[in-house]
Amino acid sequence: MSGCYNNLTGVVLSKKAECAPGLYCPNVDANNPATAPVQCLPSAECTLTRLYTGICKDEPIICKAGYYCPTPREQIICPSGYYCATGSIAPKQCPTIATCPAGSIAPADYTGIVSFLLFDIILLAIFIYKRYVDKKDYQAINSILPTEGTDKTRMANAFKKSLNGKDLRMDFEVVDLGYKIKSGKQVLKGVTGRIHASRMTAIMGPSGAGKTTFMNVLCGKVKRTSGKLFISGKETELSKFKKIYGFVPQEDIMHRELTVRENILHSARIRAPNSWSAAEIETYVDDILEALNLSHVATTIIGDGIERGVSGGQRKRVNIGIELAATPLTIFLDEPTSGLDSTSSLEVMDMLDRISKIGITVVAVIHQPRVEIFRKFDDVIMLAPGGRTAYMGPTSGAREYFERLGFEFPVGSNDADVLMDILSGQGNNPSKGKVSADDLVKQWAENRTNTPTHISKADEELFHSMSPVLIKERGANLFWQTLYCHNLSLLQQYRTISGLALELFVATFAGLLMGASMSGASEVYQGVLIPPYTLLSSGPRLDIIILISLLTGLAVALAAAPAGVKVFSEELPIYWRNAASGHSPLAYYIGKTAATLYRIILGALHFTGVLFWMASPITTFRDHYVMIFLMFWGVYGLASFVTMIVRRENATLLATVVALFSAVFCGYGITISRATKWGIYFIWALQFNMWATSANWSNTLEIYKHIYDPDTSNNDLGYTLFRQSFDYGMMFLIGCGWRVLSFACMVLLNRDKQQ
Repeated sequence: MSGCYNNLTGVVLSKKAECAPGLYCPNVDANNPATAPVQCLPSAECTLTRLYTGICKDEPIICKAGYYCPTPREQIICPSGYYCATGSIAPKQCPTIATCPAGSIAPADYTGIVSFLLFDIILLAIFIYKRYVDKKDYQAINSILPTEGTDKTRMANAFKKSLNGKDLRMDFEVVDLGYKIKSGKQVLKGVTGRIHASRMTAIMGPSGAGKTTFMNVLCGKVKRTSGKLFISGKETELSKFKKIYGFVPQEDIMHRELTVRENILHSARIRAPNSWSAAEIETYVDDILEALNLSHVATTIIGDGIERGVSGGQRKRVNIGIELAATPLTIFLDEPTSGLDSTSSLEVMDMLDRISKIGITVVAVIHQPRVEIFRKFDDVIMLAPGGRTAYMGPTSGAREYFERLGFEFPVGSNDADVLMDILSGQGNNPSKGKVSADDLVKQWAENRTNTPTHISKADEELFHSMSPVLIKERGANLFWQTLYCHNLSLLQQYRTISGLALELFVATFAGLLMGASMSGASEVYQGVLIPPYTLLSSGPRLDIIILISLLTGLAVALAAAPAGVKVFSEELPIYWRNAASGHSPLAYYIGKTAATLYRIILGALHFTGVLFWMASPITTFRDHYVMIFLMFWGVYGLASFVTMIVRRENATLLATVVALFSAVFCGYGITISRATKWGIYFIWALQFNMWATSANWSNTLEIYKHIYDPDTSNNDLGYTLFRQSFDYGMMFLIGCGWRVLSFACMVLLNRDKQQ
């Protein structure tokens, strides 16, 4: 029996009367060798038939999609509760959360969509419960915190405890301090004098006099080019003591979505003595709130230009409280009254005066203070244009000194305003006429006297013997810092829940678009039959899977890149401030990265769940979810790197473009084989979407490898087949690689802001 048109004899494909598993050969009888499968010789009828059906009369055919063939002579419709891909030998059990009516090719899998809906409901319930608990906690906190900071004894006791009960003091002496910028301009020159321990010292001068530069040089944020610095009698660098001094920047750099208490509490957990218990840290934070008159707004968010929070004066005090949380011996402030009205400015200075009374050395840059504020300071350093000393000594003696030089102070005038006029060369000096800044500097060099230190030699020796112990005891270890940063990041996400909701919506919408484009195409692959049936193959469809992987990569890039940028871009200034105070950059980065995993898990789940619900692909939900998750992981890592190297306003666009670029290099268009031949395969190997495509390709081919020859299908494409675990591992490592680069850039770039 030929089984061909016009009784033509076909080419026998097998010596035995049998067919390969997955083929349907109804005329083959194992007991009759004459029924061995054949390939019909070319004829007009056969050619026409193959064009429409892919088979010529009684040639072996592949078991139809939606059917299974337990034997070559049986083709049975797939029963309800099971699904059968093309070439199935036995039906496959439908997943638990899926539907498979009779004749199903692939399951209608609802695992993903049910999972993310369940997670969303749980998250919503947690959010509502947390809001309720927060409200109760805030009421409890507000009921026990005083509304006015009158008794400072508890804070003083806590401060003394942080010094192991010792009465330590920190003073500074500068000798011929100078700083010259790269262009050769001298910004500071010959600054000599002393900053006394446990006193308030103001740094004053007209614009361009180098006030902030002097403070930055003193703090080690800028390396001086000449001169010496003595700390409590010993020549050294202040950068060695960064854990026991605080620097309050002019800008109010803090987490705007957190409350007053949460900002200060996080700083205390990171920087307070590591021997303190959690309860002691919280008590100390409450003492700071009391001392700063912030108790009544402890549970109010900081706020920004969009969401209203605390006032400007209160925000400035929070800025100071973040540094007080470290129990510092000295606190430097860069224009603490900048942007405040006169009343708020006076409140800040009153608070700083109280702080100095418990033993903390206070140094502040002040610009045009009102007379009440000026008199709050014990000492003043007055810089003339060019960064030169015009006066350094007690505030009460400044007027007397300049009056001796012949300057007049009008009755009822603000001494600070008159002094600023004198430094600017605009002072009224009837006896000498106009006195220049050079004359003032020369007069001070001739008239200055060395003011004695307010601490004894024994105190200096005690400081230098105890400071290494204090530095070692300050701050949580790497594990706890990482945990605190992780928890703080989760709290930020909770406070900005609308951002998370938008991110999940975008991921869902991207998955919906991909699912809609793939709807009704469960099977998109058709290969070349295994030998000896190769010549019976219809035209293979190989590139559709690669195209789908490309489109999936593009969709993930669009969904994840903008969200990935936001992880670090919004708070790099906060990181710079924390790093300058001794916060571990590694702990910060790991904690933030770990906290984003939940967003990545949920984003990938929403994307994959909707895609599977719409498209019902033949591969398993598990395999597809792992692939999508690792694609999100890679895009987030790439976005964090971009965040570190460009300005925040440009990061979103550039991260999206780079992620799209990475998705394109997956093997579609220019195949892996061609890239290897050209010697540029490494470009593809560095893209996570190439490895995702390889895994997806292997997962698909594995389903059909008993009937389609995988090597023939893969010859022109060039992927390495059936090592999906390796593919997934490479995707993970590439995501880690982007994060390593991101961390390196975070630490190595903007070093001046981390000093």
